[in-house]
Amino acid sequence: MSWTQKEKAVREKRTIEATKKNFMGSAGKLGLIAQTLGHQIIRQGTGIMDVTYLEDPYDNDIETEFEKTISGQDGPQMYQETPELPEFQDEINFYEGYVFDGLSRGMHLEIKYWNRNQKLEVTYKGYQVYKEIGGELFAYAPFDDWEDLITRLYKVAKPRSKELKEQREVELGEKIQKRKSTFWEKLQTRWGV
Repeated sequence: MSWTQKEKAVREKRTIEATKKNFMGSAGKLGLIAQTLGHQIIRQGTGIMDVTYLEDPYDNDIETEFEKTISGQDGPQMYQETPELPEFQDEINFYEGYVFDGLSRGMHLEIKYWNRNQKLEVTYKGYQVYKEIGGELFAYAPFDDWEDLITRLYKVAKPRSKELKEQREVELGEKIQKRKSTFWEKLQTRWGV
């Protein structure tokens, strides 16, 4: 049996074990702890400053014309095409995910959940003990030390999750009622209905 086959067999066993313990996904124990007990990861930027790539310094599409001198050399700049300025808002917040830092609770444990690629990472005492990206398991070291902490945190996070869900449902209901009332008010003021 080759090393890749052995690794696939171990990965499959660990995936089954993580699924049995309800660790997998954002709805699992780890994702629930990060979302309810953790804090949001917020990236701030603007339309001009928000660049996630490096621009090519040699890509110069700006057309420039120079006045010719008697000797045929380029003289002072006569015309330069100005690029369009991008439209932007003053500040934009991007909600990247959630992070739970257990040091405030006396636990050397950190859980991160990233929304963009559904990446879930757990580090315990500085070592990565769990890593999942898009539902596929990349690392899982089942030790009782950190799993017992997860069980304790889950007991706290479960009721808090229900409270937050109920609160979101109430807020959504209020928004819907407000939109309904403004719609009827607009209809009444415009058309007298």
